[in-house]
Amino acid sequence: MRTASVAFVFRPRLTLPAGLAAGLVGLLAACGGGGDNDDASGTPRHAIGGTLTGLAANAVLVLNNNGADPLRLSANGTFQFAEPAAAYRVEVATQPAGQTCTVTHGSGTATAAVADIQVNCAAGNGGGTGPVITAGIAGILGEWQQNTCVAAGGGQWARNYLRPVQVNDTTISHVQGLKLFTNNQCSGTGTVLGGTAIGQVTFSRSESNASVAANWGTFRQITGLTSQAIWAKRGENTLCLLGDENPSILPTLARVAAALDTLPASACYSRQ
Repeated sequence: MRTASVAFVFRPRLTLPAGLAAGLVGLLAACGGGGDNDDASGTPRHAIGGTLTGLAANAVLVLNNNGADPLRLSANGTFQFAEPAAAYRVEVATQPAGQTCTVTHGSGTATAAVADIQVNCAAGNGGGTGPVITAGIAGILGEWQQNTCVAAGGGQWARNYLRPVQVNDTTISHVQGLKLFTNNQCSGTGTVLGGTAIGQVTFSRSESNASVAANWGTFRQITGLTSQAIWAKRGENTLCLLGDENPSILPTLARVAAALDTLPASACYSRQ
């Protein structure tokens, strides 16, 4: 008899240091690339480009890559940045008047010439700076604190915290611990307990638009167990962890965005 795979939401449990709860993970796109120059460290750099669709007549869109190398576009079709890159993160620097443009397949590590970045423009507010939400490892580094506060005993309350630590261009170490508080709102500085690396996440893909970023990857626990997971952001300051044992259940940014609307607070973290 077949057993159907189902998507699940990771809900970390709060426990005191003898056993911190395991988390899930996901992230960074490593999309294709093609050999140009080496950077200062000797890493090969490759041409970065893609296709623009939907830009209105006489409109102008400005993209950048890794926060630099601005590219001004005034017509639909293929495009390529002036500077090759090893790792890339393409964002909208300036939206065209009356339109909103979004980027998909916009970040990763180039191993050959990249030509599959998609930029699509549609009617919207537009008319100013409007970068998409930062995807990839760069968008999740730092410290995050769980959005729920629970009783921990002894007159204390607690929140999980997590701190992704970059290992290389496509992998982070998932460090997780607790913060204890003396009030039931978990407000104030709190006392940090633990801070243990519970595994590593290697990211295979990331996409983002003006409101959501999603990062798909494989979580390898220190016990040797592996699972697939998605780390998604709503805006720059809310990070939610979704489990995805069957990648076909949440394969697109739109499906991830819809799933975020149904998540409990315990699945999401706020940037500290």
